[in-house]
Amino acid sequence: MSIKYAVMIIAAALFTTSAFGQSEGERLASLAFKSVDENSDGFISMEEYQAFGALVFVSMDANDDGVLTFEEFGSWGFGMQNIAEDSKRVQAYETARKVVFDLWDRSFDWRLTRAEQRRGLASDLFSSDEDRDGRLSEEEFLRYSIYNVTLRSALRPDA
Repeated sequence: MSIKYAVMIIAAALFTTSAFGQSEGERLASLAFKSVDENSDGFISMEEYQAFGALVFVSMDANDDGVLTFEEFGSWGFGMQNIAEDSKRVQAYETARKVVFDLWDRSFDWRLTRAEQRRGLASDLFSSDEDRDGRLSEEEFLRYSIYNVTLRSALRPDA
């Protein structure tokens, strides 16, 4: 199985299920969390988060130039595009992805470098780390990660 395919499966399970918090979704999100938690200690360290982010970056970088355009970032559906379409929340979903991309794009050139993505992930871990222990519990990751919060909010049917 290729790295890109494996990362897409994990990310789809993670982001799709964390958005809705269904019992089956929670189970799948837990499995996805555990796949990022490489040492299985029940927490995601900065090193684990960055390693997973590197795999995701490679899987998004369709032309292998080391830079993500929004088209590359946006076309990598995270398993949520179908949910957005089914819930008629495509515009909100697209806006949520743009917000995250824009937050991470520190050069404001609408191109995301690997360094910018790394800084974005580091910032996300820091801001999601409610107890300030330098790592993310599963609850912190699912409840407070900017990416999870942004997409969950965009796909809420009552929003």
